Amino acid sequence: MSHQLTQYSGRCARPGGGLFVLEAPGVSMRCRQLAADLPPGCTMAPDVSFDGQRVLFAFCQTDPDATSWRTNENQFYRLFEINADGSGLRQLTNESYDDFSPRYLPDGKLLFLSTRRGGFHRCGRGPCPVHAMAVANLDGSGVRLISFHETHEWDPSVLNDGRVIYTRWDYVDRHAVFYQQLWSARPDGCDVRIFYGNNTLNPVGVWEARPIPGSNRVMATAAAHHAMTAGSIILLDVTQGIDGLEPITRLTPDALFPESEFPVQHWHNRAGVPTAPDVPPEEQRWPGHCYRTPYPLSEDCFLAAYSYEPLIGEPLPNRANMFGLYLCDRFGNKELIYRDVSIGSLWPIPLRARPKPPALPSPVTADQPKEGTFLLQNVYESWPTLGEAKDTVKRLRIVQVLPKTTPHANTPKVGLANASPGKQVLGTVPVEPDGSAYFRAPAGIPLAFQALDEQGMAIQTMRSLTYLQPGEQTGCVGCHEHRSWAPTARTVSLAGQREPSPITPGPDGSKPFSYAILVQPILDKHCVTCHGPARAEGGVDLTGTPAGAFTVSYNALAPRVPYSEWKGSPQANLEPLTPPDRFGARASKLMQLLRKGHEGVQLSGEEFERLTTWMDANALFYGTFDPEDQRRQQLGERIAGPALE
Repeated sequence: MSHQLTQYSGRCARPGGGLFVLEAPGVSMRCRQLAADLPPGCTMAPDVSFDGQRVLFAFCQTDPDATSWRTNENQFYRLFEINADGSGLRQLTNESYDDFSPRYLPDGKLLFLSTRRGGFHRCGRGPCPVHAMAVANLDGSGVRLISFHETHEWDPSVLNDGRVIYTRWDYVDRHAVFYQQLWSARPDGCDVRIFYGNNTLNPVGVWEARPIPGSNRVMATAAAHHAMTAGSIILLDVTQGIDGLEPITRLTPDALFPESEFPVQHWHNRAGVPTAPDVPPEEQRWPGHCYRTPYPLSEDCFLAAYSYEPLIGEPLPNRANMFGLYLCDRFGNKELIYRDVSIGSLWPIPLRARPKPPALPSPVTADQPKEGTFLLQNVYESWPTLGEAKDTVKRLRIVQVLPKTTPHANTPKVGLANASPGKQVLGTVPVEPDGSAYFRAPAGIPLAFQALDEQGMAIQTMRSLTYLQPGEQTGCVGCHEHRSWAPTARTVSLAGQREPSPITPGPDGSKPFSYAILVQPILDKHCVTCHGPARAEGGVDLTGTPAGAFTVSYNALAPRVPYSEWKGSPQANLEPLTPPDRFGARASKLMQLLRKGHEGVQLSGEEFERLTTWMDANALFYGTFDPEDQRRQQLGERIAGPALE
């Protein structure tokens, strides 16, 4: 399929090919099939054990009578393992989920991607179920999700130091196209951190990262959003930075970065490319030619799939036989080692032993409570700087980001913002005078933070998310700090000298989130006398009557709150790095009007907290994607809360 979401969905799989061993690479194209007894289907993403004796892979048995991927609901990728000599085939997973991209872990377990997370993407037609990282015992038992991200992840691999590197789609209240970049975590899911590119517009995304033997650099594919994963092979050195082109060495400069530097079909998102790049001769000769599935042999040499045929973006199909396997080097040489005339060849990997990275210890055990702790060293160590907000952060607001539970974009919407995630407010925790905070938080759910001033308004909002494993203790230097920064030399932070704070719950109507409960009572008490159906001064009616998808008052007030959303260009939404005070209550002229005492109205502190909480939560209306629960919330009724967290 010609999109990064659908390419790994079982319902999109077509029969053909299999798992093959090339017996004399560089000498002959003779090969043998490893799992010849499997029925017709699709095989992908193999991994070889550290001793070189076994192979993990994903396989999807295909339905010969299938007519459309949209209705083909009973095809799933499952995990299999086989000995390198073709014996001992065994199936590891068999549930009605897509399980794929398996990787051997140093501790003897396996890591893979799975749709067990639940939820769907937020920015197009579906269904495109979310797939995120999970681990299991080597026999497939004991499956445990280790990622609680609210949308998709891809291509996990084990780094030389034992951490996991993978691609994560990170578009909380921002552009959906650009932020499929690299993250790292420990193999138990702890210590989730950006590795490269979360504020980068060119390349559009980075996939298929793998460690290089004997190096701290990684090799990956700079690819498009609106196409299957393919593009240009790059070398990343994050000691040179974690964003932009500075950390990148182009190993295949003959292929421009698709969608940002070179169009993919009609898709050309050039926000990160201010001037048109020079088109290499190879790109002129074979427009859209591309590489994918690199396997590094060294910093100079690698195996990869390559196509002279152009990469085609959605919704048109790519040629089934476009990719062959090549031995490549950074000097522009390519030697064909295998090509099939009828089907593409992908995922080359040496069938041999390799060094095993260290097995990292884990604090996660079955008896741990479902919570952990965060330690923030200094909120003012921020990127971008908090500027004039220095010394004014008094609390952090803890916001839970909710996965989308319906399959199509904006169906239904949870507020005015385009393709918005759901949210609910867990509450706030104190920030010490030195900018530090130490607090407990629930594990297993996506969390975002807001730095609040003395009036409880957000100075800066996290347009990303993090999460905790049960029993995890984690921390950060500051607020969106650059990863190369070290903590300012000083004594132990004030927050670190005390017990972690519990979260003080937010106002009624903030969890589950409900505009009708959080905001409407204030309007009924103070505003509808002048702004009601009988007397709508200034043409503003602030009654809670249902109107369209929301209510009359929400339709009148929400456009007056600066909210963050996916717009036509990232710059139109102040991306990738937003200065403080651009969204929410502090940026709202409506809040400024109310603070001055509009028409003599004096709001209580609790009422200001309610309005501020609503504005800072991106001015949402609903706290659920469920249509029936939304109907109840629109009428002002209470709901139990979102079914999926």
